[in-house]
Amino acid sequence: MSIACVNCGSPLAEGQAFCTKCGARRPESSRIDAESACTGCGAPLAAAARFCEKCGTAVSSQQPGSSANALPTMETVRSVAAPPVPAPRQSGGKLFKVIMIAAAFLVLFVIAGMGSCAYVAYRAKQRIDKVQQAYKKDDLAGMVAAATGQTSKPQPLPDWKPAPPELVSSPSSKIPLRKSLRLIDAGNDVLRGDFESIYMVDKATDEFIHIRASQQYPPGQGIERLLSSGTKHSDKPLKIDCGRTVFRTDMENAAEADGYLCRDGRDEKRPGTMAMGLSKKTLNELRTRGESEFTYHEDPLKAVLKSFKTAMASDPKSADAASQDLMKKMMNFAPGGVMTSDVAMDTPALKCTLRRNGTGDVAFPVLVNDQKTELPVMDVVVKLPDKEGHLYVLDDPDNPLVLAAGSTEGGHQQIIKIYWDAERPTNQLEQDLEKNGRAKVYDLYFDFASANLRPESDKVLKEIAQVMRAHPDWKLTVEGHTDNIGGNKSNLDLSKRRSEAVVHELVHGYYISENRFTAATGFGASRPVDTNDTLEGRARNRRVELARQ
Repeated sequence: MSIACVNCGSPLAEGQAFCTKCGARRPESSRIDAESACTGCGAPLAAAARFCEKCGTAVSSQQPGSSANALPTMETVRSVAAPPVPAPRQSGGKLFKVIMIAAAFLVLFVIAGMGSCAYVAYRAKQRIDKVQQAYKKDDLAGMVAAATGQTSKPQPLPDWKPAPPELVSSPSSKIPLRKSLRLIDAGNDVLRGDFESIYMVDKATDEFIHIRASQQYPPGQGIERLLSSGTKHSDKPLKIDCGRTVFRTDMENAAEADGYLCRDGRDEKRPGTMAMGLSKKTLNELRTRGESEFTYHEDPLKAVLKSFKTAMASDPKSADAASQDLMKKMMNFAPGGVMTSDVAMDTPALKCTLRRNGTGDVAFPVLVNDQKTELPVMDVVVKLPDKEGHLYVLDDPDNPLVLAAGSTEGGHQQIIKIYWDAERPTNQLEQDLEKNGRAKVYDLYFDFASANLRPESDKVLKEIAQVMRAHPDWKLTVEGHTDNIGGNKSNLDLSKRRSEAVVHELVHGYYISENRFTAATGFGASRPVDTNDTLEGRARNRRVELARQ
């Protein structure tokens, strides 16, 4: 039996009275199995110890008195990918099993710099358990939240005040469904973080309306974010540009909706389904009966996750078909996917009942043509098999738009700004500069966390250029403002770069003399005009202001 020095941990030969390294005497009462000494520093280990108290090294599961699960074993890591099931022999299934195992290792890698070995092991085990629990529930959002260290605590749904009765009948509560209608959607959820999308009706006929969507998400989402956790990825946002046709007959009677509007690079038609709102029939049933039967197709990411689990659990005979189904769904739903069919979405159809929450509407806060406005919105509860959601629907039979959506799982998104071109246009920007010497501009759009102007900004840039040409004696200061998400230093820098980008585009794109601009500066989050605690408040704080000199 090997003996270790009680002072420095060096091995002692049989019968050796003194340690040759430190000179300490070997007391007969201190005989310690080398198997029970720390493999890192040689210090003695207490019974049932999981970590060395001197250096923090994890105790091997083979050491007497140690815990077999001090660190996640390979079987523990595998459990992140799937419960114990027969592994498919098809290569595609093995590939995804490897991916999920790699994701678990990445979890360990991310928290490797967070403290002592004991803390690392504790946090790793905690996260892996949470990933596994979410996996069993088909909760992709929960998996990402657990793996990336985000909170999975549900965010409260908005608590908007009741709408006064006169708001429902007010002319200001009408949003015309016409060409040029633009809906700016903002949201925050555990998969995508803060994001902003623009939906514009660019064609309207007696048979249909056509919607053009320009969506942006933070870099990395869904499984991509899970797998890139702790690694460097592109700072460029994910961009999705696509189109969707909604038929007038469906706007009258449809009671079915897809889990997405359209896929990247495609111009889609989905007869029998609605997009951006409910049908007039559904809204009428909610008004008169308080409920309406509805069909909702499952979220594409959840469908992919379920197909992955099926491929993992398939026996060798059916593994090939299961893996092919998984690959089909991934290609079909992924941005820029290769599938070209316009057949109905093949995620499961979930039958549910829409139920009106209460008998009155809520006052929904939104900017309408840059004016702070409240709209009468019906709170509609959507009870699905695994969760409960809410839709906030404009209470207008002519245009029952869905203006917000939330889930008790956490996260919600909502329309923060609405625009349309007036039949008799007036340049509000020019009026504000002439009367007040200052104008707030909200219809400018930048890439996510960037100073790059999006193409949808061209309309308001053109208006600014026209105003400056109409008033050749005016000089403007351009100021950038942000919400309070992020540090003060980064917000100051971002707001300044955005104001400079506006000036640069006006000078080089619209040929306004650079001498007409006295400054381009940024104030970050230091001058809010609304609360930063809500999506609509932060939307008002993110702005560019023009000041006439």
